[in-house]
Amino acid sequence: MSDEPRKDIAPRKDIAPRKDLAPRKDLEKGSRPPPNKRPSTSSLSVLFVMGLVVVGAFIASGSLVPVDPNGPGGPPTLEPYYNSTDYPAQHIITPTGGFQSGKKNLQLETFQVDNCGQNTAILFVIDTSGSMKFFGKMDNTKNALTYFTNNMGGKSVIGVDIFSKDVTEEVPLNYYKDVKGQVKQVIGLMNPDGWTRTKDAMQMAYEQLSKAIKEEDYPGYSYNLVLMTDGVPEVPPDQPRHCYVTAADPNTAPALRCFAQEQDPTVPVNIPNEIKNLGVDVYTINVYSPRYHSDAVLFPYLQTLLQKIASAPISSHYFVSTDASNLSTILHNINNSICYKNFN
Repeated sequence: MSDEPRKDIAPRKDIAPRKDLAPRKDLEKGSRPPPNKRPSTSSLSVLFVMGLVVVGAFIASGSLVPVDPNGPGGPPTLEPYYNSTDYPAQHIITPTGGFQSGKKNLQLETFQVDNCGQNTAILFVIDTSGSMKFFGKMDNTKNALTYFTNNMGGKSVIGVDIFSKDVTEEVPLNYYKDVKGQVKQVIGLMNPDGWTRTKDAMQMAYEQLSKAIKEEDYPGYSYNLVLMTDGVPEVPPDQPRHCYVTAADPNTAPALRCFAQEQDPTVPVNIPNEIKNLGVDVYTINVYSPRYHSDAVLFPYLQTLLQKIASAPISSHYFVSTDASNLSTILHNINNSICYKNFN
């Protein structure tokens, strides 16, 4: 094919070239027209876009008023993204008894940071029998429980049962943030009176824990029971009872303190074992007063019982607190034990 121009098509002389289409000399190659010479966006389009944004916000939040996503009115179907009161203060957790490796070189030991409060459930079963009124036991118990609960995270689960002449579920298992005021009130109103219905208390605890675990009230949570008592299981002297051992006491004279088979939680059915078979870790605290005569006489019997009730290993699940004076430290150690077990 020839590259020469075709001679049979002559250029038209009746059409003059358009001067208005000549290249603009004021613009360099690749530049844009100044803003005042660009096409303007339609006001109607702007309003339409703004309307879509408002409708989207209304659908997302349920309101035309903007909502703080971290505030109490956060997204309607979600909890606020983060609330510091839901979590306990973080601190380093070391193995129970401290590090045992005895390393003398520069190799570092490993440790964990406590952040288990959001998946821990603790049921406190607290003895408020008459003997708890002596030598500061009850006041020290209240102070220790107040200290412990003040450091709980809001998403921790707590329950409180008390037992003496009556056994009552004072605070059903619930998120601490939802029952904080109730827990404070129950602790403040604890009043020592009556005898020690240990078996009835443990039976009620079993029923509470069994229901919560089987119905998956708190999925992924580890369950723990903390039993605090200063005396052997008892029934009043005017009721039939079979005493394993008795002890005289001037505060109950002429009646004797009696370790009654009828309130032994391990016979005929071992209730503590049933609780442990649910996957619950059981901690026991012997609130012992060496100045209280019957406490001293019955101490070895109560210790044997509480060690049998506690989970293994005994070294991290059974504690002795003299007059409840070191109860805050014991509860702190129990919390460390719970956290360290969760990490491992």
